[in-house]
Amino acid sequence: RATDLVKEVQFLQNISKQEGFIPYKGYQIVPKEDSTGFDVYLLADYKRSLERHAGIRPFTHLDALNLGLDICSAFSACRRSGCMFVNLKPSNIYVTPNGEYKIGDLGFIPLNNLKYATMPENYISMYTAPEIKDPFASLNETIDVYTLGAVLYQIYNGGELPDLSSAELAAPQYADEEMAAIILKTCSLTPEDRWSDPAQMGQMLVSYMQ
Repeated sequence: RATDLVKEVQFLQNISKQEGFIPYKGYQIVPKEDSTGFDVYLLADYKRSLERHAGIRPFTHLDALNLGLDICSAFSACRRSGCMFVNLKPSNIYVTPNGEYKIGDLGFIPLNNLKYATMPENYISMYTAPEIKDPFASLNETIDVYTLGAVLYQIYNGGELPDLSSAELAAPQYADEEMAAIILKTCSLTPEDRWSDPAQMGQMLVSYMQ
């Protein structure tokens, strides 16, 4: 619905004043002339997405760690503001000129609605936790962290993302044992086996760096 979309855009504009998110320059929602519904126009500056960045130069181990830390911080800021971001993928992670990784898209669900909400179809991707791809499935507190785990898996697997719903998921090809354990925990098929708080995952990445 248009009103829900406006709320999401406004939330993005507000949270971008903290950390981890990039706002739109402007937006406009216009009723369709020949049918019911609305056309939505979102105005943004050109930014280099992770998808394009990875195609320009090789991703280093430090790049991947910094990405993980930056996105964990963004997820934590989002939760402190009362929402969860559920739409993470390489096409909406952007690399700033000073090398930070930020999110620049919609995909917010209020935390107090989580148990009663279902995943919007336009937010479902190959990075979405498998248990919520069913349009009638309830959401849970691990699904943001899962998407980050899937992105990191792809990076540490040479750009390839296999079917993560396999019960015998192999470790990413280029991750060492400790990093592989972090990623595989994040991508666990069982939500209870994942981190339910992005700050916990961020702390594990910090410990790994040390």
